[in-house]
Amino acid sequence: MRTLVALTLLTLLSACGSTAAGPTILAASSLTDVLPELASAHEQRGGEAGTLVFGGSSHLAAQVRDGVPADVFLTADPDLLPAGVEAVPFATNRLVLAVPAGNPAGVTGPDALAVPDLRVAVCAEPVPCGAATRRLGLPLAQDTEEASVRAVVSRLALGEADVGVVYATDVLSSDGVEAIADLPASVGYVAAALTPAGERFVGFLASDVAAGILDAHGFDR
Repeated sequence: MRTLVALTLLTLLSACGSTAAGPTILAASSLTDVLPELASAHEQRGGEAGTLVFGGSSHLAAQVRDGVPADVFLTADPDLLPAGVEAVPFATNRLVLAVPAGNPAGVTGPDALAVPDLRVAVCAEPVPCGAATRRLGLPLAQDTEEASVRAVVSRLALGEADVGVVYATDVLSSDGVEAIADLPASVGYVAAALTPAGERFVGFLASDVAAGILDAHGFDR
């Protein structure tokens, strides 16, 4: 049986060592919905069950540097990988302009990100979704910077923000958020095997089975 672990438990894993029967997989929060399905498919094909740990990519990278036991790291920023580790591309994701369901603030386009009277939520710049947002060169009047894209989605779904920038896959998985415009930016996800135990799962991500699961969740290859 697979285990899902919150980021806040990573320090416990570090102190006590991993107790999972299989690999420990650290993954960007934007993979929260698709990774359990990928891990299940891998297990059904003879792979070991393991532990899935989700969080902001920069926070996960810091945990890896601090010695948290991990076998696989999945991130949208290859620069966060440890030196000398191979980055294996496996998916891409598009940025979209998103609003709470029903668009109560009447947002019409990206210009809304610079409107001081609107509550704007974006990812912090150290996070891949935040770095991609800044590359757009749009003026931002953000009221909040979040440590992960899931936190931005939560702000929008709860009505705590009027507009934000998230991934297209986040809109597909949230009933309380809708996209009103595609943005000309995307991110590419890479997988890194940190130990020999992680190599089999990284190899599985290149399979046709994994490609079908990623496509069903709105990811591109």
